[in-house]
Amino acid sequence: MLWLALCVISGPVLYWQPLWGISILWGFSVCLVPAMVFARLAGQIRGATAVRQSVSRFYRAESAKLLLTAVLFAVVFTRDVRISLPVFLCAFVTAQIAQMIVTAAVLNRR
Repeated sequence: MLWLALCVISGPVLYWQPLWGISILWGFSVCLVPAMVFARLAGQIRGATAVRQSVSRFYRAESAKLLLTAVLFAVVFTRDVRISLPVFLCAFVTAQIAQMIVTAAVLNRR
């Protein structure tokens, strides 16, 4: 759902302001790719029979998410690709907030 929003938002912006469009794509991607990795790893946790294993898996998934986020930030800042830093950071924060809202909405439905 958030990837669809990214495409809808970044498409016109890429046309009018290519630098801003690239910055939006990078900002959303730096947030959403680690979130997908976390969801994949943490989504394998089922049941409460082995609580220690579940907690351990959850911590590993969160650690992988944080590490991947740091690596992606490093990639963005060390690459020779021009980005608008304020737009990049706004896109990252917006994606974080949108991710929390979508998660809350899904949990409220259950």
